[in-house]
Amino acid sequence: MIKNIVLFFVMLVILASCAPKEKLISRGWKFKDVDMGPAKDSSAVAFHEMARQQMLTNILVSMESDSSYAIRQLKEGRVIRGKWWFSADKKQLFFSTDLGLTQAEVLKLTSKQLVYRAKDPSGQPVTMWFVPTEPKGSK
Repeated sequence: MIKNIVLFFVMLVILASCAPKEKLISRGWKFKDVDMGPAKDSSAVAFHEMARQQMLTNILVSMESDSSYAIRQLKEGRVIRGKWWFSADKKQLFFSTDLGLTQAEVLKLTSKQLVYRAKDPSGQPVTMWFVPTEPKGSK
């Protein structure tokens, strides 16, 4: 009997720790870092650093549970809105706006970090790291 009770609690803990990805991603996110791959020359190095600083200081992303999202450009007061969704296996994340569709490979998604890899307009891989803007439930 005790063995069954212990097994039940172990299973309960495992299930509770496996939060659905939709629930994990539904929050505010801010950029922590970005890797745009190796720069080919000094002007590319300067562009990469300028883009990185812009993302770190000027962008907030809000992923909502209804599959909508908003990218806020703080300095410009601009908001880009769209829809997001996961592939059936939850390994790909899709973003859609009036500007088009972006597909990203989810490398890590926890309550403390989102990491994905997508391709920039030239086809080069870009890896982005995000952290929550505030802990879930702190509002």
